[in-house]
Amino acid sequence: MAKGFGTQKQKKGRQNHKYYLDFLLEVLQVTHDSDGNSQAISSLLQTNLNKLDDKLIQVWRSWALDTLFRGDAEKAHAIAVDIVNFSNLIQDFSLGFPAINLEIAIIGYQMVESVFSDKIYQEEWATAKNSLGNAYCKRLRGERAKNLETAIICYQNALQVYNHKKFPERWADIQSNLGNAYLDRIRGDRFDNLETAIICYKNALQVYNREKFPERWADTQSNLGNAYLERSYGDQFENLGMSIICYQNALQIYNQHIFPQRWAGIKINLGNAYCKMIGIDRADNVEQAIKSYELALQVFTRYLFPQYWAKIQDNLGNAYCNRIYGDKVQNLESAICYYEQALEVRTIEDFPEEWASTQNNLGAAYRDKGQIDQAIEQFKSALKVYTHIAFPIMCVNSASNLGNMTFHAELWSEAIQGYNIAIKAVETSRTWAKSESHRQEILGKSIGIYQNMVQACISAGQIEKAFEYSERSRSKRLVDLMASYNLCQGEEIPPKVQELLQQYEELQQQINQERQSHKSDNNRSETRAAFQAYNEAIASLEAQKQQVWENLRREDPVLAGEIKVNPLCLSEIQKLLFDQPNTAILSFYTTNSDTHIFVVQQNQINLHTSTGQGLETLQGWINLNWLLPYMNDPKKWETQINSILRELAERLQIPELISQHLQGIEGLILVPHLLLHQIPFAALPTGEYQEYLGDKFLIRYTQSCQILEFCQQRDNVGTFNEISLQYGTVEDAEDNLPCARFEGEKLAQMYNIPPENRLIGSSQATCENYRQLAQQVQVLHSCHHAQSRLDNPLESQLKLADGSITLGQLMTPTWRLPQLVEVFLSCCETNLGIPSLTDDIFTLSIGFLCAGARSVVSTLWSVNDLATALFSIFYYQQRQEGNSRPEALQQSQIKLRELKKEKLLKRKDIKNYIITQKRNLKKPRFKNPNTSEVQQSG
Repeated sequence: MAKGFGTQKQKKGRQNHKYYLDFLLEVLQVTHDSDGNSQAISSLLQTNLNKLDDKLIQVWRSWALDTLFRGDAEKAHAIAVDIVNFSNLIQDFSLGFPAINLEIAIIGYQMVESVFSDKIYQEEWATAKNSLGNAYCKRLRGERAKNLETAIICYQNALQVYNHKKFPERWADIQSNLGNAYLDRIRGDRFDNLETAIICYKNALQVYNREKFPERWADTQSNLGNAYLERSYGDQFENLGMSIICYQNALQIYNQHIFPQRWAGIKINLGNAYCKMIGIDRADNVEQAIKSYELALQVFTRYLFPQYWAKIQDNLGNAYCNRIYGDKVQNLESAICYYEQALEVRTIEDFPEEWASTQNNLGAAYRDKGQIDQAIEQFKSALKVYTHIAFPIMCVNSASNLGNMTFHAELWSEAIQGYNIAIKAVETSRTWAKSESHRQEILGKSIGIYQNMVQACISAGQIEKAFEYSERSRSKRLVDLMASYNLCQGEEIPPKVQELLQQYEELQQQINQERQSHKSDNNRSETRAAFQAYNEAIASLEAQKQQVWENLRREDPVLAGEIKVNPLCLSEIQKLLFDQPNTAILSFYTTNSDTHIFVVQQNQINLHTSTGQGLETLQGWINLNWLLPYMNDPKKWETQINSILRELAERLQIPELISQHLQGIEGLILVPHLLLHQIPFAALPTGEYQEYLGDKFLIRYTQSCQILEFCQQRDNVGTFNEISLQYGTVEDAEDNLPCARFEGEKLAQMYNIPPENRLIGSSQATCENYRQLAQQVQVLHSCHHAQSRLDNPLESQLKLADGSITLGQLMTPTWRLPQLVEVFLSCCETNLGIPSLTDDIFTLSIGFLCAGARSVVSTLWSVNDLATALFSIFYYQQRQEGNSRPEALQQSQIKLRELKKEKLLKRKDIKNYIITQKRNLKKPRFKNPNTSEVQQSG
C-alpha cells in the first residue's frame, strides 16, 4: 500500500515537471520568435501567472544546466541569448511575485555565464554580468548585505570589458549602477562606501550630459544628491548644499507633468536635504521640507503608491519633530500622527527595515513629548530589526537613543541594555572599516556611549561590568597594532607590504637628506623664503609618508578583518596578576562628571571615585596647568611642578585611596586615562611627610590591560636570564652630549659590553647601525637626542648621526624585535604624547612595545644630561644587585633625589670626564634640568 502511494507520487511529480517545462519552452520560443519583444512575452506571462512559483525555479535551473552543457556551442549560444532576453524582461515584470521573478532572472544570468565565457562573446558576458548585478541589487530573498556584495562583484567584472575608451556609454551605465550599489551597501566602511558612490556617479557624468542623455543625466544627478545627503566627509553644510543643487538639476528634466513619479521622488529627497540643513535659516528650511513633502503627495497617493505615501508620512513626522514654527507640543502630536499613518503600510512582515526606521522615529517623538514608557517600547521594537550585525549604523542610532533617554531618567537597567547593544554595533562598524583613520573616527564619535555605559553600570552597582567597558574603549588603535605584531611575527612580509615599506623608508631618507642639507648650510645667511621652502618640503614629505602609512595599515590583518581582537573580561585581567598577590591594577577612567579608579586585585575589584573631577574639571585642569605650561613656558612650568602635583593628589584623593583600598599592596600597575598619561604618578605626595607614591609602591605603567597581556605573553617567548643577556648602547649620536658618553662607558664597564655592541658618536650611531644593533641584543640602551612631535606623533624621532628613526618606522613590520627584553630610552620626551579622545597615545616608547619589546623605560619630559646619566647608572647598578625593574627604578629615583650637588661634584670620575669632554659640548641634551620621572611600560 505504501509502495503504491509512492509510485503515484512520483508519477504526479513527473507530470508537474513536464507541466512547468512545457511552459518554459513556450516562453523561450516566444522570446526567440519575437526577438525578445516585451509585449509578446508579457502577454504570455500574464495568462500563466500561476506557473510563476518556486517549482518553476527548480525546473528552470535543472533544464538550463542540462541543455546548455549538452548541446553544441552554436546552439547553446542561441539559447543563451534567449535566456538573457527573457531574464531581462521578467526581472522588471510587475505582475506575480517580484521575489520569484527576480530569482528566475538570476538563475538565467548565472546559467549563461559559461556559454559567454569565450573571448568572442565577452561583450555579451559583460552585459549579462551587469544585468545580474541589477537583479542582485533588487533581490528580495537572501541576506541584503550579501546580495549587494554580489552585485558589486558583478559590476566590477563587467567593467573589465566595458572600459571608458571603447564603450563610454556602457561604461557610464555600469558606473551608475555601481554607484547605486555602494550607496546602499551595508558591509564595509560607510564612510568609504559613500565616497566610492560619489566617484562612480561623477564618472558616469563624464559621459552623461544633459543634451545627449537628459534622463540618465537627471537620474545620476539625483543619485549623486542622495550620496551627498548622507555624506559625512567634509563640511556637512557644503554636502547638503551640493545635494540640493543636484536635486534641482534633476528637476530641470523631471517635471511634474511629463515625469510625475520621478518628480515626486526627487521632491521627497529635496525635502530630506532641507530638513537636515541647520544654521540661521533652520526654521525656514524645515518649512521648505514640509512643502516639498506635501507637493510629492499630489502624486504619491496612498491608493496608487502606498510605499511612497508611507515614506512621505514618515518624513513629515521627522519635519514636524524638528519644526520651530508653531506650538511644540502640537508639532509633536502631528509627528506622532504621521508616524502612525506610515506604520499602517510599513509593517514588519512586508517592510521590516522601513518599519524599524519609523519605530525609531516614533520613539524619538514620544521621548521629546516626555512619554518615556512609550518611547522605550518603540526603540526596542526598532532593535528587533536593527541588529548590531545586520544594520550596525542604524542599530547604534536606535540603541543609543534608548540608552541616552533611560540614562537621563536614571533607569539603569534599560540604559545598560541600550548601551550594550549600541557598543556591539559600534564595534561591528569599526571591524568593517578598512581605514585606520576611519576606525578611530567611528570610535571617537561613539566614546560618549562608552562613558555613559561605565557610569550607568556604576550607578547600578555593577562594578565589574563598568571596569570591563572602561577597558573595552581604551587604546583600540594601539591594541590593533600590537595584535597584528603578536599574531604575525615570524611570517613572511607580503610583496605589496614590502613595496609600501620601501616607499616609506625612501620618503624618510629624503627627509633625512633635507635635514642634513639644511643643517650644513650657513643658517645666518638663510633667507626667510629659503627657510619656508625647507619647512614646506619637510611637511610635503611627511604628508606623503602619512598616506603610505594609511595604505600600509589597510594591508594589516586586523584592519582587513582576518584577525579579531576580543576584549578581556575581569577574570582574564585578574589572571595577569596570578603570581603577584601584593600587586594591584589602578585603572583610571574619567567621565563627564567624575574620575573613577578601579582597584583590581587577584580575587577582588573595588572602586574609588573622585567625585566632580570630570572631563572639564580634571582633564581640562591638567591641560591648562600642566601640559600647556610645559609646551609654552617650561621654566615657569618647572617652578609649578610640586604645587600642581600636590593639588592633583588632593583632587584624586590619593591618601583616601591608599587607606581604603591599598593596604597590604606593594606594587601598582597604573592604567592612566587621557591626560593622566602625562602625570608622573611616582611623584604624587601620599599625604605622609615627604613621602611620594613612588616611595610607597613599586610602580609600572600600561596603556590598557589588553596591552599588558600582549607584553606578558611575550615573556613566554624567550628563555633569557640576566647572565646571558646581550647589552647594546647607542651613545651621543651627534657628538654634543659628554655625559651620554660617560653614561655609556659606565654601562660598558658594568656589563662587559663588547665594542661592536657600542655605537659611539656620529661615526657609528647611524640609522642602519642602530637597526642592526636592535635586532641583535636583548637590552638596548639609547642615550642621545630625541624629539617628541605632539602635532604629528608618527614623526616623533630618535635623532642619530645621519638622520632619524621615527615612531612610524618603529611601528612597521620591518621593525620586528622579538628578542628585546628591555629598552632604556635615556632620551628626551620618549613617553610624551597627547592622547586622543579614544585614549590612544603614540610615543617612541610605544613604538618599541609595538616592535616586540617586553618592557621600555622612558621619560615624560626633557631632563638634564648629567642627571639622566647618573639615573641610568644607578638603575643598572640596582639591576646588577638582583632588583626587578620597578625596584631598580624606585631606588634610583630615591638615590638621585637625595644626592647632594656638592657631593656629586667631588666625585673624581664625574669631574674629570666633564672637564675633558666639555669642549665638545654644543648644546645640552635636554632643555629642562629635572629627572623626577622615568617610567617603565610593559
